[in-house]
Amino acid sequence: MVNKLFLLGLALLSFGTFANDSTGYVGTGGINYIKNINIAMETEDLFISKEKIDVAYQFKNLTDHDITETIVFPLPIMSGLGEGDYADTERLLNSFQVLVDDKIIIPNRHVRIAFYPNIEDEYGVKLDFNHNDAIDVTAEIMQCGVTESMLLNTWTRKESSEDIDEKIDACQNQTLKQLADTHSWGVQVIYSWQQTFKGNAITKVKHHYNPLVGGGIIVFSDLTTDEYKNFCVDNNFMRKLKQSKLKPEQPTIPSQELSYILTTGANWAKPIGTFTLTIEREPDEIVSLCWDESLQKINATQFRAVKTDFIPKQDIYVLFL
Repeated sequence: MVNKLFLLGLALLSFGTFANDSTGYVGTGGINYIKNINIAMETEDLFISKEKIDVAYQFKNLTDHDITETIVFPLPIMSGLGEGDYADTERLLNSFQVLVDDKIIIPNRHVRIAFYPNIEDEYGVKLDFNHNDAIDVTAEIMQCGVTESMLLNTWTRKESSEDIDEKIDACQNQTLKQLADTHSWGVQVIYSWQQTFKGNAITKVKHHYNPLVGGGIIVFSDLTTDEYKNFCVDNNFMRKLKQSKLKPEQPTIPSQELSYILTTGANWAKPIGTFTLTIEREPDEIVSLCWDESLQKINATQFRAVKTDFIPKQDIYVLFL
């Protein structure tokens, strides 16, 4: 995939990472993905906007016998620091919906907690939720009196994270105390369900949910820093941005952003047969993301890309200004 800037068309800082379906299992060590060599993703239609995420898949069982797998779908990892302008996470939980062959199913919900390394930068300590050294401590935390309800309430910001910190401090588990000195914890919600794929047949799976959308202001000059490289904000973008309604002398810009984990779509038997991506913006917005020339404007507010025999090699990061 070639990185290329696209101006899809101004508004607030949102965050959120969503993911493709992948077969796997939820174990004591956290979520695990497996590669399925017998089931192919024939089609994927992905619609991304600030208001909703819609995904429709068609899976093909390449064998002549039924196959039952556990499908896992992770939501974003929520920091336990209790800082920042948080989006409406409860809205996301309440809106998550799964349909299989056009019938609504109720997935299982798992709540996990892990410690993530504190990474020093010029501004102080920050979290790296993608760090390979993350340590799942769900079982240990539960033994210290932290309940799944407490973890979930922290994720939705209904309960202070200080309550969990106090449980860790009062607990006799020395490993947790040592981790708390050098790491910070985050909570993740994971959905899973058992899915049977009929032999030599197509199974249709659909998702719908409201993405996490919060508000924030970024400094105009910060757009050229490495922080925004995932959105392909380069010199070309800045030149076109200055030609828009935003003026160079404007010191700050309202912004929104979201991301979508696409690379797990490579966990199936072969490349995605037909992949369709649709990005929707407001009429007065400019949007940047990394994609190639297949992304084309189809109307005043939408852009679309169609790929065949597609192997996703990078995730999607969308910046709305």
